[in-house]
Parts: sequence; C-alpha cells; structure tokens
Amino acid sequence: MGQGIQQPPVEQGGGSAFLDVFKVLFEPTAVFERVRDRPRFLAPFIVICVVQIAIYFFNLPFMKAGMAAQMAARPAGGPDPSKFLFIGAFFIPIGIGIALLLGGLILWMLVSIFGGEGKFGTLLSVSCYAAVPSVVLLAVVGTIVLRMKGVGDITSPQDLQPALGLDLLAPGAKGFVGAALKAVNPFGIWGLVLTAIGVSTTHRLSKGTGYTIATIGFLIGVLIAGGFAALFAGRGG
Repeated sequence: MGQGIQQPPVEQGGGSAFLDVFKVLFEPTAVFERVRDRPRFLAPFIVICVVQIAIYFFNLPFMKAGMAAQMAARPAGGPDPSKFLFIGAFFIPIGIGIALLLGGLILWMLVSIFGGEGKFGTLLSVSCYAAVPSVVLLAVVGTIVLRMKGVGDITSPQDLQPALGLDLLAPGAKGFVGAALKAVNPFGIWGLVLTAIGVSTTHRLSKGTGYTIATIGFLIGVLIAGGFAALFAGRGG
C-alpha cells in the first residue's frame, strides 16, 4: 500500500531564450530563474540587434531628413553623407555589445561589493534581458512618435529622438544635462526594475539589495550617457 501513486516531478520549463526576450516583460522572475540555471547571452543579443537594425532601416527617411537639415546650414559642394547612412547598421551590434558588456561588468562589480560573489556570465545575461525595455520598446515607441509627426517635421538630428523622459521638463537642454534627463524615462525605470529582479533572483539576494544594486547601476549608466553626449557635443562645437 505504502506510498501509493507518486506524481512525476514538475519540471521548470526550459523555455526558449529567444521567447524569453519578450516574456521577461511580464514574467521576469520565471525568466531569471532560467537564467540562474543556465545563463544565456547570445540569443537575446541577437533578437535585440535584429529589432534595432530593422528599426534603423525603417527610420532611414527620417534620418536622411535630419541630416539634410543639418547639411543645409553648411557650405554647399561637399559630398552627401546621407548616401552612406546604411553603413551605420553594421555598427549597431558593436555598439549594443559594448553597452551590454559594460552593463554586465558594472553589475558584477556592484554584486561583488554588496552581495558577495558575483557571476559575470549570469549578470551579463541579466544585463541583456533587462535592457529590453530601454533598447527595444523605447526604440519602437520612438519610431511610432516619428511616424505620427511625419518626415516634414524633422528640422534637425535632435528631432530624431523624441522627448519621452525628464527631457520633457527641459526641451532646450543639450550635452550632458540633455542626455542625462533623456536617460531617465519610463522604459529606463522599467529596465531598472527588471535588473533588480534579475540580480536578486539569480544571486539569491534580498529585494532591497537587488534594488540598491540596480539603482546604482542605473545612475552610473545615466552619468556615462551624459558624459558621452558632452564629449561629442564638445567635439562638434
């Protein structure tokens, strides 16, 4: 009689690393549990790059209009750089890869400080999945805003980045301040929350520690974005 009929153990579905790029938006804990068991970076990286490249080509008419407006203020006779815009698509994976590696490195250092032993491969995966709102969704929403405005409303390259964050409070802000304000937006905050969940889930840390690490990492990212903007603004000016 004894034990009777035993139920088979319930397995946590392995899930698809590709589908997890979208599932992380509405069931992040389950996704990061799978990341804890098996870190994966390549699949989400590929999805993010494909989406970004598709959006890049979709927005080419707007980029050409912005570049034409910029060139109109310069002396005539030079080559038309808008003919070479398509080359920019080849640098998208490089830029995203560097940003994600930097994000993973920052998380690894912070986890090592606040939570003991940080696992770089796992935190690199967390960085990748947590970037979906700010890298994918923000780009999609920005594209929708551009389409609603139309190509005719593009009078400068700055018009290619609609104000969706704190930059709404300071429309004329440029350089460090403008980039820092732009980085603080609903999608960036969403990414912060996903990072906190990812860190606490994969490294078995408290929610408070997870949010502390995610917030510090987010602020470092804001400072880096502002620093790059100030650097390029100085060179351009």
